Amino acid sequence: MALRAWKPARIALFMMWCLAFAASGRAAPQAPGEKVIVTASPYPVPFDNLSRAVTVFTREEIARLPVRSITDVLAYAASVDVRSRAPWGNQADLSVRGSSYAQVLVLVDGVRVNDSQTGHHNAEFPVPLEEVERVEVLSGPGSAPFGADAIGGIVNIITRRADGGASVSFAAGQFGLVAGNFRMGLGNSAVRQSVSISADRSSGFRDDRDFRGVTVSGRTAIGSRTSILVSYGNREFGAAGFYGPAPSREWTNLTMVSVERKLGAQPESKAVLQAYYRTHGDRFLYDVRTPSLNENRHRTHAAGGSLKSQWALTDRLALSLGGEAGGDFIASSNLGGHSYARISLFGELQWKPGNAAAVYAGMRYDYYTNFGPAASPSLSASWWLKPRLRLRSSLARAFRIPTFTELYYHDPNNLADPGIGPESAWAADAGCDLIPARNWLGSLTLFRRRERNVIDWIRDSPAERWRTANMRRLTVWGMEAGLERSLGAAASLSIRYAWMESLPGAIDYDSKYVLDYARHSLTAAGSFHLPLGLAAGPALRYRRRSDGRSYWLLDGRLERKFWRLAAGIDFSNLLDSRYQEVRGVDLPGRWVTFSLRAPLW
Repeated sequence: MALRAWKPARIALFMMWCLAFAASGRAAPQAPGEKVIVTASPYPVPFDNLSRAVTVFTREEIARLPVRSITDVLAYAASVDVRSRAPWGNQADLSVRGSSYAQVLVLVDGVRVNDSQTGHHNAEFPVPLEEVERVEVLSGPGSAPFGADAIGGIVNIITRRADGGASVSFAAGQFGLVAGNFRMGLGNSAVRQSVSISADRSSGFRDDRDFRGVTVSGRTAIGSRTSILVSYGNREFGAAGFYGPAPSREWTNLTMVSVERKLGAQPESKAVLQAYYRTHGDRFLYDVRTPSLNENRHRTHAAGGSLKSQWALTDRLALSLGGEAGGDFIASSNLGGHSYARISLFGELQWKPGNAAAVYAGMRYDYYTNFGPAASPSLSASWWLKPRLRLRSSLARAFRIPTFTELYYHDPNNLADPGIGPESAWAADAGCDLIPARNWLGSLTLFRRRERNVIDWIRDSPAERWRTANMRRLTVWGMEAGLERSLGAAASLSIRYAWMESLPGAIDYDSKYVLDYARHSLTAAGSFHLPLGLAAGPALRYRRRSDGRSYWLLDGRLERKFWRLAAGIDFSNLLDSRYQEVRGVDLPGRWVTFSLRAPLW
């Protein structure tokens, strides 16, 4: 089944090109302190030239937040709706700008992590939090540089390089919680090796909600050009009520290997070769009281490689070209055995018509053996109207193919349709970034997305089974605003807000996932010093969902250093709110955790 061909939006393209020409004579902008490099195109883009809405959490910022997993970090990006079924990063769904959980592309160092079985596994990150250098969230379509699934946005986890030293941390708290991490790095200029091991376990805040997990990650750097990342994760958790009114249980494991080799030798050109293999196992018992009934075992495999190059054609013009090939395979007790292969070609032209403007025009062509071709164009531009005020805008098309679960799954409550097809979307946004004073940064973005053939689980009445189908149309629009203040290495303040509305038109059926989103999202986090050598990190979140549910969550961290040892206490849900991020799945009340961490050498 061929994907619908893209249609040009001439007016929007013309306006952005005019914007770039108008900026050609402006002076260079004043960047807000240290420049941040973000992955918003095939190659990293400096903050000065950024034309997309991107949220970045650095390793230093993450260390000051009261977080214990990568999903906890993402919850402080207002454009990201983290719908957790359990704490500490156990089974969470990610949504960006009101997307479904399957419309977000997850990358680790630019390598695809999305699982072909189901999007419910996409937030199962294969690296420990301690191995994260920064977390980048691109809001809006990203299919032009990265392919399928990037309709709502992209989450890119950048891992730490293989560096020296060693550290250890330990945590214990309520509900039988015990957790720890050990990290070590060795080597020289020729070969460097780092290893990180994290483990956690809890008896659970209620029956059948216990969990345990282990994640191991190792990076080998050979010289300055070759890097190899190997990671493994294994988790078991009680899943009571996750997918129905039964005491369920789930076991998952994930292995990922990626290799990156830098090939370019000349300053005016550079090339990067990447290859990866990923396998994911999932065992699910719907009712542990009757293990012989409705037991599902799934094993997916994904492998691929890409080559991308960039040439500086002139001082103001650069061209990026690349290709990618890969495939996915599943062996499942419920879904059967299925596979598909894909091949992609992509390119992007980066043009700086003046010192204060940048234009990015990209195109990607994907071909899937089971679904046919898809074209994903994009165009974005930024213009420093004043030394402290930047305007930016983007227009892009994105697509997603159905997962194997959406095509073939069946049980007493659900029935998939193998005839459903891919979904696609056109999206546009416009915004500005303001630097009102030194170390301050404000942003405002308006966005609109029109989707076609949206994939969802629907039913006509509660007496029927959920079934997959392509909804005809969906329009999502909204706004995002943020204000950040940096006060040095140990103090900061950030406030972010997002509002959105999803309009499906006239429907006469129930929707399971697509229309469940956060209409209002507010996050506020800070870090500062207190007397007696204490460092404080309070964080506040508010969500009001599309069905009227709302909740406030107050978290916090207090820490004090004793020579090389840092002792801390974390408070999760300090207000003891009763809330559900996924309907029918309760989350914990107040949870107190004590921690110790120290460098070993």
